[in-house]
Amino acid sequence: CKLLERRYHSMHRPMSSLPPAGKCAGWRDVDSFDDVDNFEFPFESDFSERSVLSCVTGGHPGGARKSMLSLDPSNSVWEHGASHSAINVDDGIAAHQVGEGYAALQPCVQEFTDAELAHLEVEERSRMSALGMHLAALRATWRRHASKRRRVARELLRRRFASSQFGRVLSDMLLPFLPAGDVLRWLAASPAVVAQHFGAERSLVVHHLRGVSPSLTLCAASGVAARMHWPAVRSIKIDLECPGWAALTAALADRRSVELSELRSLAVTFSAERSTASMQRWREVAPSLLQLSSHLAASAPLQELVLTDLRSADILTSILRSCSRQLRVCRASLIGPESRRQPLELPSTGLPVLECLMIRHRDFCEQRASRQERLTVFAAPLMACLNSIRRPAGLRVLVLAGIRVDGTREETARLLRGLRSFSGLSAVALRFSVPATFGSLLPLGALLALRRAWPKVGLFALGDMSVHGFDYWPEQMTDFRELYPHGQMPEPSEVFLHEFRHVLATQYHKNATTEWERMEDAEQSFWGAVARTLPAMPHSEVRRRVAELFPSGL
Repeated sequence: CKLLERRYHSMHRPMSSLPPAGKCAGWRDVDSFDDVDNFEFPFESDFSERSVLSCVTGGHPGGARKSMLSLDPSNSVWEHGASHSAINVDDGIAAHQVGEGYAALQPCVQEFTDAELAHLEVEERSRMSALGMHLAALRATWRRHASKRRRVARELLRRRFASSQFGRVLSDMLLPFLPAGDVLRWLAASPAVVAQHFGAERSLVVHHLRGVSPSLTLCAASGVAARMHWPAVRSIKIDLECPGWAALTAALADRRSVELSELRSLAVTFSAERSTASMQRWREVAPSLLQLSSHLAASAPLQELVLTDLRSADILTSILRSCSRQLRVCRASLIGPESRRQPLELPSTGLPVLECLMIRHRDFCEQRASRQERLTVFAAPLMACLNSIRRPAGLRVLVLAGIRVDGTREETARLLRGLRSFSGLSAVALRFSVPATFGSLLPLGALLALRRAWPKVGLFALGDMSVHGFDYWPEQMTDFRELYPHGQMPEPSEVFLHEFRHVLATQYHKNATTEWERMEDAEQSFWGAVARTLPAMPHSEVRRRVAELFPSGL
């Protein structure tokens, strides 16, 4: 606004007050005051009378047909103001003659009506508002560029200081002798010292390693493995479908030792594709995974293990053996016939703090007929691991899907009786190798006591050689409407008959209704409590249910 005011007064002062010719320059012709934003003041170069007159008369040396104050030629009141005499100027006009013509062009506000003056005031106010907005935008742009310039200058200074000998001395020698508060103030005041203290020569600190670039080469992976500060890593999620992860695991396998003293969670995923190329990739990465398990055995306090679609049980066996002391959650899925060639070996030292053991084996979709050959686990080591749990009620999940528990009749009977100790089970799935398992190994009273030991299990099903129990309705097995078509809360006797009718008839040769009537009221009340939970149980799947019970960032 001040700039426009100066321009306005300079346009209305008499020509005699203008600098003499030859002292000022820079004037250029303007059609009207509409172009006042682009107007340039003459200060330092040549000055001609014609340029002055052209500026004064609005670009019409032959006469002042447009008023110099016409802000909008279409509707400005200045266009309809008092008329003025035209001035004919020759090339050799004198400066005082130009001054006389300029004075004749000045409008007189006394000649306007009140309506014209009000309209003119609104017109000028709108122009001032537009100019104010333009100036605010220019100030914001100026501040933005000034901030960028300061950041660039600071970064240049930081780099120069960090590369200097004085900067290296300060970061290496001075900081260790300062109190913690002074160190924080020093680092906050000097970004250069921060860059030097945590520079490229320092270790790379990562707490949660989730992904790597697919283009990571073996040479680059070796550099990453060397620079990484492995004691700070708390979780690792390895996706072996990514070539970069294969290179990084190979680089870790080549290292003599990797300290993973803070590693709590580990996940390894492999492709479920059935192809020669996939099998070849597995043979390439399997040795690296086995070597990684040796690094885990050295120092890793692993608490959560998630393995997905691995082609061999050796990796699972090795990691369980290495990290058995603090492992809480084990979720593993094995796929393909290669994974069942050897029995699953559980650690001889047991799993003292185990809360979830879910191991699933499956074949490819084209090999459904081969599911008769299952992955096996021996009953005695399984019972030894379960007996090693310090808090039996803390075990929530015991699911061995697609796995057969092999053992003698005595070993299997001890395992079945020992399951009564784990009263906190919410999901259980076991399959045995002894024919007519329950009728030949357990008396009916022991079988009923085993059922009553699992109050959180709502759906309980006994097969000829299997036992399944869940606190949800399995999506691929059954639902509430199939078992109880009436859709209401079932009677306790209905629940008991659905659970034991088949096994009592085939293995114990007894009638389920008769056995129900023989039970005391205190025993029947257990199935009454189960009946009240059945209608409200959600539909779910074992992997989803385990994820709900044991939330994980993996």
